[in-house]
Amino acid sequence: MSNDALVGIRAQRAEVEALLAYTHAKEAEARALAWWRLQRARQARLQGMAPAESARLSPLPAPPPGALARWQSWALRFGLLRLEGAAPPRPLAKVLAGGSAAQSRAR
Repeated sequence: MSNDALVGIRAQRAEVEALLAYTHAKEAEARALAWWRLQRARQARLQGMAPAESARLSPLPAPPPGALARWQSWALRFGLLRLEGAAPPRPLAKVLAGGSAAQSRAR
């Protein structure tokens, strides 16, 4: 098996695991974090794919409430934001980077 095929399989597995985490998340903040992890996993997977292959992928689920900052929600609604290149809001980005949710709320 070639190295590229192995990388593709690992990226697909990471995306499936992130989708399962998103599907089973119960709390709003956990669901928002899981959605951003899913979005990042999809972006990592798309980097190794050809454009024709990436066009066949199903779209990501819509971001849950609280996953986007207010300005991102408005920009998405008016078609000014592409989720592929979006970054998580600052409090969620801190948690995704390794901080805790309590630390991000304290600041």
